[in-house]
Amino acid sequence: MTIGIRLMTPADIPAVVALQDCCYSDALYESPALLQQRLTSAAGSCWLAEKADGRLLAYLFSYPSINGYVTPLASAFSLSATPELLYLHDMAVSPGARGLGLASNLLATAKQYALSLGLSKLALVAVQGSVPYWQRHGFAVVNQLSDSAISALAGYHGEQACYMQLTQITQEA
Repeated sequence: MTIGIRLMTPADIPAVVALQDCCYSDALYESPALLQQRLTSAAGSCWLAEKADGRLLAYLFSYPSINGYVTPLASAFSLSATPELLYLHDMAVSPGARGLGLASNLLATAKQYALSLGLSKLALVAVQGSVPYWQRHGFAVVNQLSDSAISALAGYHGEQACYMQLTQITQEA
C-alpha cells in the first residue's frame, strides 16, 4: 500500500471532519469552519497521510506557539510572533489504518518542521487516555501550568486532557 504525507488544503476539510467524527467523542467535536480557520492560520504546519487513491488515513493540525499555552477546545489558534515550540493540536488516524505507523510519520514530519523553524520542543494536549502513547514518543506530563492553561484543559469536557511536552526534538534518522 502506497501512503504519502502532504500539506493539507482547504479541499481536504470535509474528509478531515469525517475522520474526526469517527476518532473522537462528540465532546471533542470542532466545526468545519473552525478547522478551515486553523488551516488558513497555520497552512504550513497541517499535514495528512493518504493512500495513492487520495483516501485520507490520518491528519495533524499544528502551529508554532509558546511554552505552557493550551489552545482551548473549539477555539481559534493564537499564533505567536515569537514561538517557543510547535503545538500539536489535533492528530487522528483512521481506525482501519492504525498500526501502519502513520501517527509516527506525521510526528516525524512535525519534528522536522519544528527544527526548520529553529524550535526544539513540541507540546500537545493528550486526550482519551493517550498519555501512554505520547510518553512512548518522549513526551512528559507538565504539571506546573498557568491558571489559563488549567482552565483551557477543563474545557476538554472530562476527556482526560493532559498537557505534555517533548522538550528536546532529535533529528530523525
